[in-house]
Amino acid sequence: MTDLDRALDVDADLTLTVDGAAVSIRGYGDLVVVSAPSLAVLRTLARTGAPPLDAHLLDHLQDAGVILDVRVRGRSVARMGPDVDPGPLSRALGADPARISLGGLLLAALGEWRR
Repeated sequence: MTDLDRALDVDADLTLTVDGAAVSIRGYGDLVVVSAPSLAVLRTLARTGAPPLDAHLLDHLQDAGVILDVRVRGRSVARMGPDVDPGPLSRALGADPARISLGGLLLAALGEWRR
């Protein structure tokens, strides 16, 4: 058994600046929440592959039993972790192993459109 084969508790309160916008990362034991102010900022973060969306880090978090919840203005748009079924939408979008929330994406997009 390696150190990464055991359960992991994450206690974190971090802020990243992406394109001049604050992205918060908070750890609550076996849940890590990444909160972005817009879908555009989230797309930039995902494209860079920077933590917390680095593929290797995501694999390690999943192996350690940690759930990652990605939110835009408080709405969950994606979730990844043990026992999270990606579903057909995520597979079609190539986002597997994350589960994409169509409702969360629509609400986030509507919120951006209404600004």
